[in-house]
Amino acid sequence: MAEYLARNPFPARGTAGVEETVVPELLLNWAARTPTALLPGVRDAERLAEDYVRAFPDETTRHGGLGCLYGSHGAGKTHAARHVMAAINRADLDAVQLYVRFQDDDFVAAYRRLVPQLSQSLLTDLIVRYLGTLAGDQAANAGVPADRGSVRDALTTNPTRVFDLFDAHLIEAGRVLEAQAREIAAVTGDGPRFQRALSFLIRPEFSDAAYDWLCGRPIELDAAHALGVGDQIDDPLTCRYGLQLLATLVTRSGRPFALVFDQCEKFLLDDGIPVPANLGLLQSLCEVVPRVDGLLLLAASEAGWQAMPPDLHQRIGPGAVHMLPLAPEDARLVLRVYLDSVRETPGDGIWPITEPGLRELLRHSGGNVRLLLQLAWASFEATPAGALDADVVAAAAVRYRRAPGLDDLALLAESRLLAAGLDAERVQAEGRTTAFRLPGVHDPRVVIKLSEAVFFDDEVSNAVEMVAPGGDIVPDGRTLYTALLVTGYVSPPVLDALRRVVHTVLVADGSPAFSLELDELVARAASVLAARDRPASHPAPLEEAVRELRAYLQALGSQRRTESVALGRELAEAAVPGAVPAPSGWPARRAELTRRIAGARAARREADWDGFRKARLRVVREWKTRLRVVICAAVVLVTLGVALGMTYPSALTLIAEGVVVAAAGAFAVRTLVRSWVFGPSASLDVRADLDQLGRELRPHARARAADPVIRYAYACKEDPDDGYRALADAILVEPLALVRQAIGRRLAMTVRPPAECVDEVLRGLRERIPEVLLLLARRQHHTDPERAPRTLRDLRPELRILVALANPDRLELAAGAPTKHPAEPVLAALGVRGPNHPLARAYRSGVAQLAPGEIPPSELRAAARLLSPLEPDGLGTYHWLPLVPEIDELYLYFEELLYYQEEIRSYR
Repeated sequence: MAEYLARNPFPARGTAGVEETVVPELLLNWAARTPTALLPGVRDAERLAEDYVRAFPDETTRHGGLGCLYGSHGAGKTHAARHVMAAINRADLDAVQLYVRFQDDDFVAAYRRLVPQLSQSLLTDLIVRYLGTLAGDQAANAGVPADRGSVRDALTTNPTRVFDLFDAHLIEAGRVLEAQAREIAAVTGDGPRFQRALSFLIRPEFSDAAYDWLCGRPIELDAAHALGVGDQIDDPLTCRYGLQLLATLVTRSGRPFALVFDQCEKFLLDDGIPVPANLGLLQSLCEVVPRVDGLLLLAASEAGWQAMPPDLHQRIGPGAVHMLPLAPEDARLVLRVYLDSVRETPGDGIWPITEPGLRELLRHSGGNVRLLLQLAWASFEATPAGALDADVVAAAAVRYRRAPGLDDLALLAESRLLAAGLDAERVQAEGRTTAFRLPGVHDPRVVIKLSEAVFFDDEVSNAVEMVAPGGDIVPDGRTLYTALLVTGYVSPPVLDALRRVVHTVLVADGSPAFSLELDELVARAASVLAARDRPASHPAPLEEAVRELRAYLQALGSQRRTESVALGRELAEAAVPGAVPAPSGWPARRAELTRRIAGARAARREADWDGFRKARLRVVREWKTRLRVVICAAVVLVTLGVALGMTYPSALTLIAEGVVVAAAGAFAVRTLVRSWVFGPSASLDVRADLDQLGRELRPHARARAADPVIRYAYACKEDPDDGYRALADAILVEPLALVRQAIGRRLAMTVRPPAECVDEVLRGLRERIPEVLLLLARRQHHTDPERAPRTLRDLRPELRILVALANPDRLELAAGAPTKHPAEPVLAALGVRGPNHPLARAYRSGVAQLAPGEIPPSELRAAARLLSPLEPDGLGTYHWLPLVPEIDELYLYFEELLYYQEEIRSYR
């Protein structure tokens, strides 16, 4: 039975409101009582802040941070920024943070709200600690580096001891003040005034006046003259200097510093027009704050982000976080988080919101977080004890509705077209208005299609048929301009896909921005119709884009079918009173397979070692035999020489005897040296013994030595870059698997990326040397991040499995042309064919996610055989690969799928 909710879990105002407060306790309390869905944008921003705080304690790894949350109004940027601030305080309670929400483009007013967030006592403590840091630096310069640590440790507990050090002349106060002046001058253009203010802040009789001046407040004329700071801070440049000085002061005193600017668009834009002076101020802060090891986090609307210059976009770089409209799964996460906040036992579902209710929430909110939560609140208020289905949400949405219905959208578009002097002729489909074709139905040059909200496979399938050549939007392939108007909502990934095949896609959300975009659309249609001689220009490349969109829909449709099957199975089980699902026999089967794999792998390792030991023993025997032969030959020659000397004592005889003995001895010694064996009695039971012996024999290492230990030493000694070609040749002629594995491991240390080693890999495979796969089973570096190397994408499918396993964060490297090869299901399970492929979803979330019979058993069996550690030439038989654990998991996954299908059939 569904749990009854005692109160409405959703906020009436949508996203939670926040105040300009930076007190750590208040931030942590806010985070504890305010639900936060960890959407992708929130996770990215949180990761940026956590990386900054984690690296801060170590001065050698400390670095500043710069990020920007941007998206539409109501996308949750402020909420995400507040969540990030709470995360910083959780990581380091001593972190100093400032937050301001811009109300206009007045930077001075914002500064006067920012600085007072630091209390006078805290600011004074930071100054004293800053002096202590400078004193520690001075101690290190005057003595040994350890002095700096000892001084700083002494000042950590009692910062005011720095003045005792000054008084005792243990540290020169003048040099400390000079260092302070240099650092202040480096971040401000008004160093003397700020230094005087800081120095008077720690003097009780002038502290209040100095603090007020730093906060931008007016102070009495006498106090200003006494401090030597002049007039009140009232210009943006000096305010910028003040913030840069604060960042330096905090970080140099040993505490993390975060500065958060919210609603930057109000600061950067004046009635939609960029303010150059403010853009310059923001750019300077984005340069200086991270440089002094502070974190600057911006939050801006789409317009604010677009107003920033390209070089600022580049400076922000990976710190730019786009807060997109909610996808259906994201909306489900948001609703579940808020529902769990009032449930006694958190659950995985979103009851009392039904699936049709979720769609209706998205339809009327447009994927906007604020509107979604407001509408959920209104729906719950209307029906607090029942299911929130589509009818309930639609009734509650009357008050919040912004998006026009399909008929209203058609009237709106028609009125705009007629007002522009265009003959807008409607095209009917099944009694409903679907499109406008201009200037006529039969030979349109402009097609404007209207569509209901787009969620999942059914609606998107219709959209694909519209945009495919011969469809509603591109009927004959000669249309110059195509547009799609959608009421209310389009799922973000679908929107990106549609924009690749349609010139313009607008989401009719009823906002002023949509009205302006519709006017631009009509103006462009008019210009296209006026230029009749203009050649046709389709969205390029249309055919390829439509093909990609169809592939996306296929994956999405499989996902929906899988969810439907799983839901149907759950409902069927729930319909039987007292039904208990039969226990699965897979755990026992998996344990048996694991034991077999371990046994087979141990047998292969033993076979490799056995072959190596036999080869070594054979070489030792041959060496001993040759040694005996040399000794015997030496004895015979000496005896012969003595006999000849006694019989023929002449000088000529002695010379002949010496020549014969030397020639025979040289031949025998040469034969012995060629088969020389070092350490013939060394123990070779484990690889550690072999590695140790190889290190000892490195001076004698040769690629073509008879002794396999010498060849092993060569494999561990040869440079993998300068000697890359020699190693590649050596692995092809090496007869012993154990030595080939050593050569392969050495080759894999090369700086050459796998894409540049493909020729050697293919050559080795042709020679039946699988150890060359070690060159491929590595991470791909040194390549254009926007384009996968062609050599990798053109590999055989079974080799691309290794590429995908070695590069899980860049699966596009393995995205070659699909085939009927058994490797294709494996690549699909890894996500190469998209994360929503049924095999990929089942691999991540469990085989129950896969509908029975959706993948033919023959394909699963072929994939398992390709990966098997038990079948000849299966990828799992290469026990020396570093990717063996991942291969085993894949193999067991396909075996589980086969077992799962057998179980389902047996139940039926």
